[in-house]
Amino acid sequence: MKKILTLSLITLAPLLITNCGSSSSNTTPNINNNPLSNDKNMSSSIPNDHTIDNNHTIPIERNSTTIDDTLPSNHKSDITLKFKLPNEIKETSGLIKVDNQLWTHNDSGDKAKLYQIDEESGNITKSVTITNATNKDWEDITYDDTYVYIGDFGNNNGNRKDLKIYKILRSDLKTETSIIAETINFSYSDQTTFNDKNFDCEAMVAYQDKLYLFSKNWQNKKTRLYELENSKGTHIANYKNTFDINGLVTGATINKELNILLLSTYSKTLNVNIWSFSNYTDNNFFDGDSKKLTLTPPLVAQGEGITFIDNYKAYLSSEAFSHYGISLDNNLYELDFSKEFE
Repeated sequence: MKKILTLSLITLAPLLITNCGSSSSNTTPNINNNPLSNDKNMSSSIPNDHTIDNNHTIPIERNSTTIDDTLPSNHKSDITLKFKLPNEIKETSGLIKVDNQLWTHNDSGDKAKLYQIDEESGNITKSVTITNATNKDWEDITYDDTYVYIGDFGNNNGNRKDLKIYKILRSDLKTETSIIAETINFSYSDQTTFNDKNFDCEAMVAYQDKLYLFSKNWQNKKTRLYELENSKGTHIANYKNTFDINGLVTGATINKELNILLLSTYSKTLNVNIWSFSNYTDNNFFDGDSKKLTLTPPLVAQGEGITFIDNYKAYLSSEAFSHYGISLDNNLYELDFSKEFE
């Protein structure tokens, strides 16, 4: 028997997701707890003049649409729910799979901790504390052959002057439960004022002995690429290029063997998109081939972390979201985009 999935699609009507603001609407949204399951819908009226968390308006109106999960095999990028993440990591933000271990962390509000997740059960199997760090706004995590890097560079209002990245040994992550990190302090080469909401950042990769940061531009929905030294100390993140991604970049991962970079984004209406960049030369990611992957079915979520798990396969984590009758779980999804590169 065919299984029919109910998906809540976002179009237009007012809601706020980050930063303070107000709008008015009598819209009653319907949304699934998990857009890729057939759980019951929740509905409620969104009150007038509401605030969720900072200052960016999200227009939302949800209409119920059915999607058949027995889709033809020619759909390019299949995305499936793997499991709901534990409540301890409702604000999952960064994600890596390194040395056959899956790790994530929360953003602001949690202790300076990393969590190892079992890929079968979804349970937390280990936590590691970075003893000399604080979690002001951890937003992404990446690794190279020797080190793991944790980006404390969330900057919704563009006014932080204490941006930093914590650097720990990969070998310590496998064996220890408390770690002392080195610290990379940095500032942006092109930032001259400190109230510019285009200087947020939630995405980073390590590549060719450097770190590369991708900005989350709340205002113009583009992303800027920066290059940063990966050694401890105080450095300048040097601007390299801009890509008109038409979304809010929340995560990055790179497959160095295939030379494919993935950036995860969501829109102000929580529609998740994944962009791939390939056939680039050296670190000129935006000068290669770029494409927005076709997700089947489309995903409505506050997508956050992304990591390669195999050639043309990746995990995507989403943060829990629950406001005004709209409820989305903190989930882990699996993405197979092999057909995009056939």
